[in-house]
Amino acid sequence: MSSTHPTIVFFAGGFADPTCFDTISALFQQSGYPAVYANVRSLNPSDAASVTTAKDAEHTRNQVLLPLIEEGKDVIVFVHSYGGIVGGAAAARLSKKSRLAEGKAGGVVGLVYLAGNIVREGESLLQAMGGSYPPFLKENCPSQGLAIIEPVMETLYNDVADPSFKSKAEAAMLPHALAAFETPATAPAWAEPELEGRRLYIRTLEDQCIPSFVQDIWINKTKVKWNVVDLKTSHCPFVSCPEEVVNIVLEFIKDWN
Repeated sequence: MSSTHPTIVFFAGGFADPTCFDTISALFQQSGYPAVYANVRSLNPSDAASVTTAKDAEHTRNQVLLPLIEEGKDVIVFVHSYGGIVGGAAAARLSKKSRLAEGKAGGVVGLVYLAGNIVREGESLLQAMGGSYPPFLKENCPSQGLAIIEPVMETLYNDVADPSFKSKAEAAMLPHALAAFETPATAPAWAEPELEGRRLYIRTLEDQCIPSFVQDIWINKTKVKWNVVDLKTSHCPFVSCPEEVVNIVLEFIKDWN
């Protein structure tokens, strides 16, 4: 189906394959928004010491965002959790407004952060979390340099009522390189004035992974204006209430072009 709507590029959080977005991706596509997934190298890597946050951003920028934009497509960057650091950096200097000023077509027309991690240029996620990992993040598991989240349900999906989802969620938990959380990020797109009025942050108020007060701290430290919407959900509302997530986003992005 051809579409005049921007393409939504999804950046998943740590420990998760982007197929976690399959349900909301399908709903966006039904509304006319093409969808593309960005894959990061720090997810279950063969060499945990070889990856960095900056490499994740560079890879997704070169392999996903730039090919779309250089085709003249408009793009909305949709991020969840750790994906906020990668997607934010990957989208830097690619806004449609700045590209238009250079006589180029296509570009990033907006940012959607769903409980997205926010760091400043040169800052790591570990620093943004206060310098220590939460107890649910199991370091050097299943091997040196990797980590997993445990328990999965209580940390990420505490509002999912379906008991059969537990086994699926645990099977989907993939190891992530600790280096991704400990290395500094490059300059983020959210800091750019060209994206003024095009930043949406969805706060997850019952989040057991990234508490809402931490999300508030991150939003405030950006010193830029966000449209903020609250969901009384766990860290992963794209599982527990996908239609609500999509409806909120569609309301904000309908005029982004």
